[in-house]
Amino acid sequence: MSKTPDAIATARRSNMAKALARWNQQAGARNESQSRLRELGPGAGDSPQQLAKWVARENARALLAKAGLERRIGTWDPSFFAPSEAARLAARPVARLVNAPRPGTVVEGFATGFLVSPNLLLTNQHVFPRYVDAVDCAANFLYEKQERGINEGSYFHLQPEQFYFADEALDFCLVAIAPQGTRGEALSDYGCIRLIEATGKTLRGRPMNIIQHPDGGPRQYATTNNRLLDILDQGFLHYETDTAEGASGSPVFSDNWELIALHHCGIPRTDEAGNILKQDRSIWSPEGDEESTVDWVANEGTRVSSIVGALKALQLTGKPAELLAQLMEQTADPLATFSVTEALSAAPRRQGMPDMSQNIFHISGPTTINILSHPADSPASLAASLGVAPVAAVSGEPAPAAAALEKTLTFDLDYEARPGYDPDFLGVPVPPPFVEGDLLAQLYRVGDYREHAASARNVPAMRLAGLNDDAALPLPYHRYSLVMNKHYRMPMWAASNADYRPEVRGDARGRRGFGGESWRLDRRVPSRFQLTNSDIYAPAGNFDRGHIVRREDSCWGQPGIDTEYANADTYHWTNCTPQHELFNQESPDGAHYRNRKGIWGYFEGELAEQIEAGGGQAIIFAGPVLGASCVEKDFGKGPVHYPTRFWKIIIVPKDESRTPELLAYGFLFDQSEVIKEFGLDIQEAALDLAKAFDKQKATLADICQMTGISLAPSIMAADQHKPA
Repeated sequence: MSKTPDAIATARRSNMAKALARWNQQAGARNESQSRLRELGPGAGDSPQQLAKWVARENARALLAKAGLERRIGTWDPSFFAPSEAARLAARPVARLVNAPRPGTVVEGFATGFLVSPNLLLTNQHVFPRYVDAVDCAANFLYEKQERGINEGSYFHLQPEQFYFADEALDFCLVAIAPQGTRGEALSDYGCIRLIEATGKTLRGRPMNIIQHPDGGPRQYATTNNRLLDILDQGFLHYETDTAEGASGSPVFSDNWELIALHHCGIPRTDEAGNILKQDRSIWSPEGDEESTVDWVANEGTRVSSIVGALKALQLTGKPAELLAQLMEQTADPLATFSVTEALSAAPRRQGMPDMSQNIFHISGPTTINILSHPADSPASLAASLGVAPVAAVSGEPAPAAAALEKTLTFDLDYEARPGYDPDFLGVPVPPPFVEGDLLAQLYRVGDYREHAASARNVPAMRLAGLNDDAALPLPYHRYSLVMNKHYRMPMWAASNADYRPEVRGDARGRRGFGGESWRLDRRVPSRFQLTNSDIYAPAGNFDRGHIVRREDSCWGQPGIDTEYANADTYHWTNCTPQHELFNQESPDGAHYRNRKGIWGYFEGELAEQIEAGGGQAIIFAGPVLGASCVEKDFGKGPVHYPTRFWKIIIVPKDESRTPELLAYGFLFDQSEVIKEFGLDIQEAALDLAKAFDKQKATLADICQMTGISLAPSIMAADQHKPA
């Protein structure tokens, strides 16, 4: 029986009304919970029992990782150590639901579903409210947008005659699916997503991810602007996640990529009279308005534990009983045997949580960079108050077996969609640096790019609306932007958004876990304007490939492709500068260095810790000092320049207010002493590097004069190092 989008929409609107009623009934408890979340962070809105369950499962997860057994957990067992690969594999069991393909007809998609056992697919009851609605329908796997267009994927017919069950109250439907595709493909090749019955897989305030086929179109990942808002006793979750029409039946994951819910509808904003509102705040009409115009405030999904509970109550016989039993065998918690005790129901709640104080930097010596604050309690500290002792942090490096997979960096190929530096990151505008006057001629400008794009192949597109040819061209990346200096073939300046809040730092991998180092050209810039390995780094043995935007500062977001892209983007030659290893690395290898600390790397490590302690967010401007202080040298491919000085400006909000006062701190660093002592060829030597960060303080005016950059008046006024 053919499905139509209108039939799905009608059923979805009925569920929307029920979800809206639950949303309104929960308003009081939700507001109280959200208030605690804003004050104390993720987990603060949960009961001690829920929090204890979550901590116990995270302890067990850490134990498994330490034992090299993490691959047993979660949805995509073979590749836990490479979340980007896990995200790709996660999508294999997810399909768009379509009318069965027939010769001479156009395949029409109408919803999403996913495999939960070798023979059963899960979607919403409102997608297949009756047995007959699933007849003559199919699951279309791997229908996705690729570099060369849309991949059609494979089709597998649904078999409701083998198994069909639908629960209207919880809005879920299980239906059997053919073991072979229309071209003989094996369904077993796509894997399945486990329905783990255990609770405690996430907490209020933590991120959530959705894989979906909105409007029956190509697969999309919703991994940003998302968090769990509420856990309802009626068997549902409320969350903020970007979903679209037609996402019915999509899997909802925790940030550990465990299935926690089945998405079934959105929750609209309403006025006091109960009318649904559009995004322009006018009243929405189901007769004349598209659902895309609704002002959605949240989404609702059915909890996995509720689905499993309903399935346990079924009494079936014959083939359906066998298929259900096969599914239920996989619902046990794989972490249960590693869990710590959960007898914490009588544990008292923590009282009197401290408020955030002002963030004020104090750089007072080689080991002290303090931001005075009372940071919001994390789930770990809340757990401690409940008497739960979390397992010590486990290294993000993969186990030896996973390392053998030779993970490589995953670069985002869509350069046009990169968001770049966000000037409103701290709640008030922080314009990036700019350059004026004669120095503009040295920069890579809009006109240079247009000429490059007109004459060369494979130049990624850029959005240039409103930019004239003489303007410097900011190159946007994930989490940062920079402007190139053509003459020196290095960045003139970079502006980045650093976020060390725990809720955006769920990806625990270290550098090697993401694939190590793999530098690449940015094809938006001619290669002759980029300083690369053979120009200087390979022949100069002691020069590191020094990031201007630090990898750790940029590598935040949702575990998976989000952090993969952010991590990889820092490995463009446009973001690279020659830095002596005893300047760049906090603790460089080699007995000849006698455990000395590199001042640049040491400062960056200390700074990251204090940004995290002071609320978690900062804007960082940085770059090399390009000019007379640079040294010219020929390493075999013609003369190049390397900088001896580098600068950083750190901008933080003074407090947690929505429009905070800004505090800015400038620093200048010099690697000339290290280069003079050790040279550029590897050798045995010693150096007493005993510099205090006080010596690196610099006024913003001095940095601007030395580098040729300019800063907005609001930033100059925030300078904390200018004379009183």
